[in-house]
Amino acid sequence: MNKTIRTALPFLVSGVAILSIATSDDAHAAGFFLRDQSACAQGMADAGVSAGCDDGSISGIFFNPATLTLNDGVHLTGEAALIAASAHMKEARASTYNGYPIAGTPGGNLLQTAVVPAAYGSWQLTDDTYAGFSFNAPWGLVTSQDETWIGRYHGITSALRSYNLTPMLAWRPTDWLSLGAGFQVQYLTARLTSAVDIGSAVSSQLLPLPGITPGDGANDSYAEVRGNTWSYGYTLGILLEPSPDWRIGIGYRSKLDVDLDGAARFTVSPSGQLASGLSGALQDTGGSTHITLPQTVSLGIRHDLDDRWTLAAELAWMQWSEFDRLVVKFDNADQPDDVTVNNWKDSIFVSLGATYRLSDKLRLRAGVAFDEGVIPGGEYRDVRIPDADRYWVSVGAGYDLTDSITFDGAYSHIFSPETTIDQHANDEGNQLRGNLNGKVEGSADVVNTSLSMTF
Repeated sequence: MNKTIRTALPFLVSGVAILSIATSDDAHAAGFFLRDQSACAQGMADAGVSAGCDDGSISGIFFNPATLTLNDGVHLTGEAALIAASAHMKEARASTYNGYPIAGTPGGNLLQTAVVPAAYGSWQLTDDTYAGFSFNAPWGLVTSQDETWIGRYHGITSALRSYNLTPMLAWRPTDWLSLGAGFQVQYLTARLTSAVDIGSAVSSQLLPLPGITPGDGANDSYAEVRGNTWSYGYTLGILLEPSPDWRIGIGYRSKLDVDLDGAARFTVSPSGQLASGLSGALQDTGGSTHITLPQTVSLGIRHDLDDRWTLAAELAWMQWSEFDRLVVKFDNADQPDDVTVNNWKDSIFVSLGATYRLSDKLRLRAGVAFDEGVIPGGEYRDVRIPDADRYWVSVGAGYDLTDSITFDGAYSHIFSPETTIDQHANDEGNQLRGNLNGKVEGSADVVNTSLSMTF
């Protein structure tokens, strides 16, 4: 009966670990990174953001702290991105490890609408030294399904909040070279719920009992896991300005080592109480895990063709291959460590964009991007992180309301080709979750706005 804990609870706690660094969906950014950090850059699908934004907005410092030197005096930028995401599972089929069908509703949208805030500030300390900060929510997720949906053993509700504060400094030793560095402080909190298949738990250790059938929702118990943690890292940047009409930026965000502590709470059905009494499982406990958030390297290029047109390009790499396994340790002595195989791969993001200055006050922007997914196949894709390749189409505008106040707005439609979820009960960690197969096609509409002030 110890397999109740070995399979169901480990997944729940490891899920918190995933979510604490985790994703939005297969329609925002690779893995579980939220790229929606700059309204100015989003209008060009983030093209050239590592080389800084247009005059007024300083949001490029999230990607490259050296771009602080582009703005003399004091600057503040506040942002909010509204993300309306959609990912529906189609042709869903589910069964237990011993072949019993799992009944349930088809479920609705796997993803929920969310708002991603950001704030930036910069101060010119001397002629060649600058200080600043960025405050962002770079990882986030809100998903919700009803407790009777067909994939309930793989996940019901997921909610993540992340807060990243990065104070930074930049130095311009020459007219054409700027260097920047910052220190990341990040706080993460997550909540995760799933159903536990008591029928499968009992039959995996005992002869089938009357009225306790695998996959029968009437016997389900439910688990909720909450976790939070602090993590720390750094960011570096270089900005090259070989001529007044060229800017080349290289940004680096370090990996973050996340040590997550979580607490599991159970709502136990009568049959679950039987299972708990026989095994010591389904009892409130704690768990912990270690995960490495990927390091990121980005290259941005901006070129002013003339007084009207600017062309830009961006290339970024994220080392998701470090997210290959989850090893979860439990406070419950009856519960052995659990290992989940992710087998993710590194990813790239590439975008092209342009800005047209319609007047001295108004700038129009457009761009396209490709964001590579990190999951190598359907057997590693689940209902919590249905990651896949994404394609961006973006438009935006910037308008100078006054000499010192600038408004930026952007809209992006992001979509993914149809992909599969192929979770198998004989895969490691899936015995009590069972088989779950289906297709997922995701999209998102992102509206981002910002207000920048110069003092």
